[in-house]
Amino acid sequence: MPAVLDPPRRKRPAALPPLAAPHDHLTVVWDTTWPFYLQLDAKLEGSSSRVSYLKGRLDLMTLSIDHERIKNTLHDLIVSHCQDEEVEYASQGAATLRIPRDRGKEPDDSFVFGELKKTRPDMVLEVVITSGAIDNLEFYAPFRIPEVWVWESSGLNVFILDGGRYRKAKKSKLLPKFNVALAGSLATCQSTSQAVREFRQGR
Repeated sequence: MPAVLDPPRRKRPAALPPLAAPHDHLTVVWDTTWPFYLQLDAKLEGSSSRVSYLKGRLDLMTLSIDHERIKNTLHDLIVSHCQDEEVEYASQGAATLRIPRDRGKEPDDSFVFGELKKTRPDMVLEVVITSGAIDNLEFYAPFRIPEVWVWESSGLNVFILDGGRYRKAKKSKLLPKFNVALAGSLATCQSTSQAVREFRQGR
């Protein structure tokens, strides 16, 4: 009888690393210099990490899938609202805002409304999943950006510039018909298209 050979055993494939971290990861470095911030920011350009600088403090944030999905869902809700209400808008995305030797940061998203030829955004959007980062309201106040929208686990909050400081408001002055509470609750939907549909139905 011919010899029976056992088939070669296949090696179990190694587990693939996750595509992105499940949570944002924040590293804070104190007493850094402006040139160091600029060098690190240039080195990390195009990566999933963001570098922020405020008066010698440097934050290095690695963004998670959840962070990016929430940001993109809110972006699409804002865009769908502007289209439905015929509001002229332009998205400026994460264009860096800097005051040399003092502060520098990329917002999660930013918009201008109405007259589009402006040197600074009318509104910036920030998604906060990990606590302890540079305070957004303190950072943006010197730029005199009219509104800062901040999403946290408790929902979406709108802050309006008032006399050089931001105060919390129930609704936006720039987009007064935008349903802030509904948008905040839909931001964590797994399906962005579903979130847009429900937002349009419930606004």
